[in-house]
Amino acid sequence: MSQGTGNSNNAENNTKQHVIDFNQVRAQKLEEKRQNTQRIFFKHLLSVYTVVGDSQMSPIEFIDLSENGCSFQVPHDPTNPWPKESADLSLRIYFSQDTYLEIRVTIQNSRPSIENNRRYVRYGCTVDTGTASYEAYHQFVKFLRSYAEHAHKDKGDVSVFYL
Repeated sequence: MSQGTGNSNNAENNTKQHVIDFNQVRAQKLEEKRQNTQRIFFKHLLSVYTVVGDSQMSPIEFIDLSENGCSFQVPHDPTNPWPKESADLSLRIYFSQDTYLEIRVTIQNSRPSIENNRRYVRYGCTVDTGTASYEAYHQFVKFLRSYAEHAHKDKGDVSVFYL
C-alpha cells in the first residue's frame, strides 16, 4: 500500500500554479502590439500640437489614446513649465500638413518621466465627448485598436493571405 504525505491539497495547488491561461497571454500580446502600433502612428505619421494662448502652438507626443481619454508627454523645461495655468486644452491632431482634428481635453494628472535619457512630464487627460469632432476622434481610436489587432509586420516577403 502506498503512503502519502497526507497533504493532497499541496499537489493540487502546484498543478494550478503551472496552468497557463492562453486567453490572458493572448490579451497581453495584443495589448503590447496595440501600444507598439500606436507609437508608430504617434511618432511617424501624426503631428500633435496644443494651442497655447490665442495664437501659439506647442508640439506634444501622444503616449496612449482611448475613447474617453488620452495621455501625452512634453519635454521637461524647468525654466518654462507647461501648461502654465489651464487644465483645459485644445489639441490638434494633424493627419497632413494642413488638416487636423481638434479635440478638447482636461488634464487629470501629471508625473515626471525619463525616456531615452531625456526628462519629460506625462499628462493623463479626459476627452470632452460633447464636441462636434468627438465622433471622428472616437472612430479614429476604434480604427487604431482594430489596425493594431490585424496589422502585419512587413518582412519583405510577398505572400497573399485570404480569410
